[in-house]
Amino acid sequence: MIRPLRWYIVALLFLSTVISYIDRQVLSVNAPLIRAEYELSNTQYSQLVTAFLIGFTIGQPLMGWIVDRRGTRAGLLLAMLWWSIAGMLHGAARGFGDLAALRFLLGIGEGGAVPGSMRGISEWFPQRERSFATGVFASGTTVGALVSAPIIAFTTLRYGWRMAFVVTGACGFVWLAAWLWLYDVPERHSRIDPDERRMIVEGRSRSSGRTRAWTFELLRHRKPWGIIAGRSIMDPVWWFYVFWLPSYLSDVRGFDLAEIGLFAWIPFLTATAGTFTGGWWSSRLLRRTTLTRARKTVLLAGAAGTLLGMPAARASDAWLCLLLISAVTFSIGMWATITLTLAVDILPPDAVGSMTGLSGGGAAFVAIGFTLLIGWIVDHFSYWPVFVIAGTAPLVGFAVLSTLIGEIRPLELERAEMESGRAF
Repeated sequence: MIRPLRWYIVALLFLSTVISYIDRQVLSVNAPLIRAEYELSNTQYSQLVTAFLIGFTIGQPLMGWIVDRRGTRAGLLLAMLWWSIAGMLHGAARGFGDLAALRFLLGIGEGGAVPGSMRGISEWFPQRERSFATGVFASGTTVGALVSAPIIAFTTLRYGWRMAFVVTGACGFVWLAAWLWLYDVPERHSRIDPDERRMIVEGRSRSSGRTRAWTFELLRHRKPWGIIAGRSIMDPVWWFYVFWLPSYLSDVRGFDLAEIGLFAWIPFLTATAGTFTGGWWSSRLLRRTTLTRARKTVLLAGAAGTLLGMPAARASDAWLCLLLISAVTFSIGMWATITLTLAVDILPPDAVGSMTGLSGGGAAFVAIGFTLLIGWIVDHFSYWPVFVIAGTAPLVGFAVLSTLIGEIRPLELERAEMESGRAF
């Protein structure tokens, strides 16, 4: 018997997101070597990045649907197996075409990480603990950003860039062994304490028993559209800081490569702190206020915090700029935790994977367009308009999300009211 088993489960979900981020960063860290070997232009490298994002856009709703149909255990097993094999095969790539195809396949597989993890949280955590548990697993993305560069660089220097793909991809198989040994739903788990099982089952939403109906019905309701809109506006802002921060620090702030390596990780550290803080703060508020107010207070704070990107772009001191950008990523971390938690708050467990996949796919689709727009704006103007858009768009996203979702409560209750003749 393992006590408390649910926190071991969330630790596994956290590790899955760390592994996914390391696997997707192998190309970025080794880009100079790969581009030199295959004589790739900047345009071709951007196409490799886009190939991953297209696969990621398709993979999130697809894998979310699979997770809801086959369950968390089988769904995450398939996703991890898929992206680990795709990652390892990069080591055998013979040119641009092979790399583009493998980036696309990697994106599809990694699309299952977040939907599967959110479904796992919906099965293992009562409402009062969900936002904090989500913050723990979601921090895996930013922790992955912190550890990926040194791990990948060390492996590449010792064994070469091809083996870096093989070694990092193999980590997924180690995780799979632990996953198959430990994961099952609380009702069937042989190692769970009976008191913990009772607490989980009594404190979570009940499955609707209508997985297929929910999968195709989600977009008929306003609340799911609120989650999709919120993520589609904020996630591209996060990718702006992920993809463009090193270039901005070099081009505008005069950081050399050594300084970027020494300091560019700080905004990812504060983003990690933000994911924990957002989950903890919302859980704390829930003790003395409604679920709607507890969630929306943190969302509003996260959206407002991105405004600091504008004074960051105007700051005369480079270190003040980096400090303000770190505050922005902290705010994005708070927002991300709560938007992921909303799917669990609103939907039964058998629809959480599909909802998370749909919202993530929509956000990735917008991120593709925004990434291309950023390049055009920077080439023709400067970074300043981008910081303005990235600073103000999240407040628009909060307004849209808040309006569409309204009161945060299970969609099943609103369905019942609609079917009984009351207002939806």
